[in-house]
Amino acid sequence: MAWLKIATTGFVAGILSIGTLAANAESAPENRVLTAAEIAEDIAIAQEAYERIHPGYTRFTSAEAMQGSWQTLIERADANQGMTLGDFYVESNRVLTGIRCDHTKAELPDVMAEARKTVPVYLPMRWELIDGRGFVSIAGDGTGLKRGDEILAIDGQALNERIDTILPLIPFDGQTEWARYGQVAQSLEFRGGGLDHFGALLFETNPTADLTIQRGDEAPLTVKVYRVTHPDWIALGAGQTGARNFKDAIRFERIGDKAAYLAVDTFVNYRTPVKPDSLYDPIFKALKDEGRDTLIVDLRRNGGGSDDAALRLAAHLMSKKTVFKKDIRVKTLNMDGLEDYLWTWDSRAMNPNPLGFKKNSDGTFSLRKMVSSDLKQLKPDRTAFKGQLILLTSAANSSGSTHLLAFLKDQNPDAILIGEKTGGNAEGATAGILFTLTLPNSGIKMRVPAMQTFMNIESFRPGFGISPDIEAPMTIEAFLNGDDPAYEKALSLIETSTDFDTAALD
Repeated sequence: MAWLKIATTGFVAGILSIGTLAANAESAPENRVLTAAEIAEDIAIAQEAYERIHPGYTRFTSAEAMQGSWQTLIERADANQGMTLGDFYVESNRVLTGIRCDHTKAELPDVMAEARKTVPVYLPMRWELIDGRGFVSIAGDGTGLKRGDEILAIDGQALNERIDTILPLIPFDGQTEWARYGQVAQSLEFRGGGLDHFGALLFETNPTADLTIQRGDEAPLTVKVYRVTHPDWIALGAGQTGARNFKDAIRFERIGDKAAYLAVDTFVNYRTPVKPDSLYDPIFKALKDEGRDTLIVDLRRNGGGSDDAALRLAAHLMSKKTVFKKDIRVKTLNMDGLEDYLWTWDSRAMNPNPLGFKKNSDGTFSLRKMVSSDLKQLKPDRTAFKGQLILLTSAANSSGSTHLLAFLKDQNPDAILIGEKTGGNAEGATAGILFTLTLPNSGIKMRVPAMQTFMNIESFRPGFGISPDIEAPMTIEAFLNGDDPAYEKALSLIETSTDFDTAALD
């Protein structure tokens, strides 16, 4: 095996980081030891909150299974006379994935999140996981890495072994286990992707890492790189990866005289909110004025976000008025005893007005239409597109993007879905308002969904997202060549046929 020595621009910083880490390893926040009693108290609060509030707590598992998972964690802390903060964070995520809800996860406590800003634990690259193999997509300056390098091992451990270790810590909806792979390499939810995020706690992590790579037909190389902080990792993808905010998420292009392409990379519209129609209306007015009859809508980078951005896109793509969601339910209106630990952006959720709900026979409560715009009838926009619709899908679709795709296909059976099967849940997610539960002893923050949505669609496969009419996944060959199979398939349909009969696709 060849050895490739790399002179990095961060050499001096790396040497300083080595000394700093060596001096402060024992005082690192993740190494703080919690007593067994502190662990038990935090778990009791977490378990009560999830049992009382989460409407999907036993949707895909049983109360007995969840009780067993919490108890196993308590017993482990007892047997070891406590647990480090880092271990408790990891094991908390392992328990929460058992609920099988993509919105249910534990976030780093503040002290650990702050440390990620200054302690280099991230590999200096962006990469893609394709067919179980990892390939560099963006290489940091001075690393010696190149786009297309295959990552075989990290510090002598095979990449697939590391992935297998962290996968059980990544949540997914219902039966969509494959969706977890999309969060391994890159994820805003898990601060840099699951491998770096959890790997910093599960594997020995030094300021440098030895990457074993395969470059084309050459013999494998070992490349020594300096790890980077989370802000530096974010900067690696600036302008080259998906948008974080809806206002920056839209890309529109004309295709020939009659077709067009519209990408919406996220529906997140709460950090820097804008009125969705201020972005949608000019695009759809142009489509109408120019007489364009085919539209490719690309949602492959879109994991969901805010309802307003999704609802208004639906209004621009539907032909008849109907409701988008037929029911939204909560499990309880009573937060007594949990108020000191809960926070949410909508303060009304802490003390809901009973007049805004009707009680169901199963003990849950449904929002009344008068208090939720999501339940009101949605009308097609005056500039709504009425031509042939092609929708591009991926495993990254979840939550709101999967809901929209399922709704559009249900409303317009002639729409063609091209790409990959999605994550999320076509029937409806447990999401809406999310509580942040801060555990008093560890400071770990857990997301607790408060609402269960029921989408207005005729049919669905319980626990699944949606499947494309035409499968066109990203392949290793396509990635290395810079090709886009789903988009290219959509273009081929436009070029070769004026009759988009979905019955003929088989």
